[in-house]
Amino acid sequence: MKARGTAPCIRRLNPFSKRVAWLVAGIVLVALLATPARAGRLPPAPARLLVIAPHPDDEVLGVGGLMYSAFQQGAEVKVVFMTMGDGYSVAAGILSATAWPTPGDYLALGNHRRQEAVAALAALGLRQQNIVFLGYPDRGLASIIDNWHWSPTEAYTSPHTGCSKSPYSFTFTPNASYCISQIVSDLAAILIDYMPDLILVPHANDTHDDHHATYALSIFAIQHLDYVELTSAEVFCYVVHSGPKWPAPWAYQPDQPLDPPPWRSQPGIIWHRAELSHEARDTKLQALRKYSSQLLLMPSFLKSFIRTNELLAQVPVIDLSGDHDSAQALEHDDGEAGPALQHLRLFQPSGEITSVVARQGDEGVSITATLAWRPSSSITYRLNIVGHDPSSNSEPAVDLFTYDITPAGGRSERWEVSFVVPQDDLEHIGAKALFEVVTLRRNRVIDRSGWILLFL
Repeated sequence: MKARGTAPCIRRLNPFSKRVAWLVAGIVLVALLATPARAGRLPPAPARLLVIAPHPDDEVLGVGGLMYSAFQQGAEVKVVFMTMGDGYSVAAGILSATAWPTPGDYLALGNHRRQEAVAALAALGLRQQNIVFLGYPDRGLASIIDNWHWSPTEAYTSPHTGCSKSPYSFTFTPNASYCISQIVSDLAAILIDYMPDLILVPHANDTHDDHHATYALSIFAIQHLDYVELTSAEVFCYVVHSGPKWPAPWAYQPDQPLDPPPWRSQPGIIWHRAELSHEARDTKLQALRKYSSQLLLMPSFLKSFIRTNELLAQVPVIDLSGDHDSAQALEHDDGEAGPALQHLRLFQPSGEITSVVARQGDEGVSITATLAWRPSSSITYRLNIVGHDPSSNSEPAVDLFTYDITPAGGRSERWEVSFVVPQDDLEHIGAKALFEVVTLRRNRVIDRSGWILLFL
């Protein structure tokens, strides 16, 4: 089933504040001295490591041992928290001894988790000045993207705190509006000021909404700065949430390996194992214990990340340009192929996406999602593409293209849906874009491919 890219929903937007636009010039100067791009391997000792975490505790779970090891080797380490983790109703209720938390109780939880984060990262060796809190809404980042809360005039309001701006005095941007443009501006400013050579972000296929949204917002900022191209920095992904059967088992097993989660097979995922010493594992556990509010609620799950290794994957990329090294990097021998899809994750088989591929053709770019069952008329299949308009002469402009397919009734022999992005649209998208395929039923997201970086 194929959808032509005719009359898509298109919005042109501007992601950068003037402050960040001026700072871009600093990257150009550094680029003149940058080394050539490295192969797809884990750097043994980055000079400046940046970890972007959705909530306090994700940084320890995903890469706590790697952070400690990097710090011990002389690297500077900085952690950016997207949210304060203040939207967890059970934790807020326990902390405030109430079954019905108020907005004030959620704010109290946010302040408490900040204190836990500072203590946890101190156990890993980080000083407080290398910890950045952005203060965006817990359990709201995906909604900000999905409903396109772009500007401060369209800001998202947290159902937990009742705020549409950061209510915390210690955040990177005081009173930051809950919208995409402000989040991207914050991330871009941090990148330019800190200039990391290794960036760790959540994986696009992490099943927690805040995690895959953090990935999308981070990659959005990185790509629109051309940060990797200009600095030769490397970006890797870590994962925390992948269903109730991962990590297997949910238990404290510090002498057992952490194996990759069973995910969809395309684009291909290569996992790199970052081996941890006994000292790194013990220190990671000490840091995790500082998150007492979370350990109280899910100790087996959290402690299951204390293993002999941590997992990092490369950014999901489909390269149709032939000008990038992503395909060769995926073949590097210090990684291992991820397992084939072992089980369906959803109750709606016609909405389950098992793989996504893209191909260049005469009509444009065809993006095909293979499904676990035949397309259904009860499901809407959507392609979202965010690209930079190369014809813009001012600050970088952004185009959002949305294509929908709602199959007619009847029996389809093909277990896939295909979208064709025509050449006219590609001229506005530019040389690289982020895209995702989403399945919806009654306007509720059932499954998503995760945002994939596309080189054209």
